[in-house]
Amino acid sequence: PRMTEPAARPFPLEADKAARATVANPVPAEPPQGASGRIEKRVRVETPKERAEQHYRKAYSQLSAGRLDEAVSLLRSALAEDAAHVSARLALAGALSQSGRTEEALALLSEGLQLDPSRPALALSAARLFVAKGNFDAAVKVLTRAAPSARADAEFRAFHAAVLQRLTLHKDAVTEYQAALRLAPQAGVWWMGLGISLEADGRGAEAREAFQRARSSGALSAELDRFVEQKLRQLQ
Repeated sequence: PRMTEPAARPFPLEADKAARATVANPVPAEPPQGASGRIEKRVRVETPKERAEQHYRKAYSQLSAGRLDEAVSLLRSALAEDAAHVSARLALAGALSQSGRTEEALALLSEGLQLDPSRPALALSAARLFVAKGNFDAAVKVLTRAAPSARADAEFRAFHAAVLQRLTLHKDAVTEYQAALRLAPQAGVWWMGLGISLEADGRGAEAREAFQRARSSGALSAELDRFVEQKLRQLQ
């Protein structure tokens, strides 16, 4: 069946070093031991991480104001200063995909995952872009690599489950849905997803219970509620 909720059907979307030494305002330093009463001033040079954070904060303001091009330029500068700045990388990937530059966004996320494969947020964003392209195999690969670092991330595990479900890997999907629901037991769409995979795995009684939990959550859209009601009639 066609599912429209993001958590059950995974269709939502969400550098070369160019370090420039910028100097902060001089700040008074503690006088050295044994010095006379004269206070010396020391110039503090900002670190690349600090400069990256400044670029990111400015970019966030530009994004909030709808100035995408300016934000993209600032985010690139942030990553040039600190390639490990995950928030800047995610924001830049989002801005690029919003502009229809999906391949650039995927390359950016892949680069981040090469630097640190254990970043679930990068893997989840990359997987969503792969799913939007219909490439579920690539999506499940990137999610599986990051899965050990996402054990307590309900959204990640539910999305992983949905991708596994689309690949008809229902036993694995059941495991991931159950893990997600232990973390967020009121997520009705995930209960529905669990019911679908349980039914496909021949576990009708458990599927019926999952569908009942989905309806009782009160979190389903009218369309999905009708779908679950139909499933419950079929499983009587």
